[in-house]
Amino acid sequence: MFQDLFYETRMRRDRQRLTLVAAFTLTLLVSIFAASRLVMAQSDRVDEYVQVEMKKRKIPGLALVVIKNGEVAMMKGYGLANLDHDVPVTADTVFELASVTKQFTATAIMLLVEEGKLKLDDPIREYLPGSPEQWKGIRVRHLLTHTAGLPSNEDSWKSLYIEGGRLNYTTAQLFESATKDPIGFEPGERYQYSDVGYFLLGMIIEKASGQRYRDFLTERFFKPLGMTSSSVEDQWAILKGRAAGYTLRNGQLVNNRRVVQVELPSHYGVYSSVRDLAKWEIALASGKVVKDSSLTSMWTPAKLNDGSSTQYGFGWGIITRGVHRMIQHTGITGTEYTRYPDHKLTVIVLTNLGGAKAQGVNPWGLVEGGIAGRFVPELLSR
Repeated sequence: MFQDLFYETRMRRDRQRLTLVAAFTLTLLVSIFAASRLVMAQSDRVDEYVQVEMKKRKIPGLALVVIKNGEVAMMKGYGLANLDHDVPVTADTVFELASVTKQFTATAIMLLVEEGKLKLDDPIREYLPGSPEQWKGIRVRHLLTHTAGLPSNEDSWKSLYIEGGRLNYTTAQLFESATKDPIGFEPGERYQYSDVGYFLLGMIIEKASGQRYRDFLTERFFKPLGMTSSSVEDQWAILKGRAAGYTLRNGQLVNNRRVVQVELPSHYGVYSSVRDLAKWEIALASGKVVKDSSLTSMWTPAKLNDGSSTQYGFGWGIITRGVHRMIQHTGITGTEYTRYPDHKLTVIVLTNLGGAKAQGVNPWGLVEGGIAGRFVPELLSR
């Protein structure tokens, strides 16, 4: 009798346990289904917005990835990567990132800082033999934050063009030309965006690491993270899945003739896909590439000599729209990488429409204009 009572009690407990497990499982499935439905609805709204904007702006092809709470919420390609051959854009289409490259260069510098191979306040002349006297006050930090006093992109490397443009430029040629450009202001006095600074950072990376810039990025970032579609520019190489670049001329789409080969393109030369950049973003934000302390330095606005702040950190623009913080960079080839740290949201948009806004080219602003707000509604009202 006692044994019967024992078995009955145990069976009752087992039934209660099964009931609880079933209820939990059902709740979990309902939650997953609801979340899936929400993401599908958000993706549908993004689809509609992107397709309208691509037509309006004459963007041939576009790939995007949305990362929310450290996971990919949406990844998709739209339009054509190559108009000659009607090749569609996919998540693996490779785009020229242009100045979005600067975050890779800045991250490489921070990795070398962590390894004790250089310091942010080291004078750059320690790493750049043959530097002119006028660079004596410039520190590594100044190059990272565009506060070194180096010329703007419109006024840099002037001596290279005296005899006309070339198709190939060596590191030595770019460096020699950079030494001849005048300094515009004292280091730390103000902000002035300059590709020269990030070219010089590439030289410093090579000096401090003992590796070529392209090899350093490949071995320290691309290979460990499985970024199989990512590389540093080589105009001689056949690059599988590469999107053709376009611009506007008299309002019509034409080929964007970016065919110059620069030996050290640390200011603009990374090629990648949204699938690879999702891997990069998730690893970077979780502290797997560099330490959290390094990320904090990279994502903090630089201070000028007078104590005021700029809107740039190390390789990233630091912007506030209303109450919403943004960590962002764009590239002239039609690329845009935007983080909303307070919302744990990142949106990366790569297009193959680039060039100057003066020509009517404007593929930028899609993240702020509508994509981000379709995942976090409050971002639509700025």
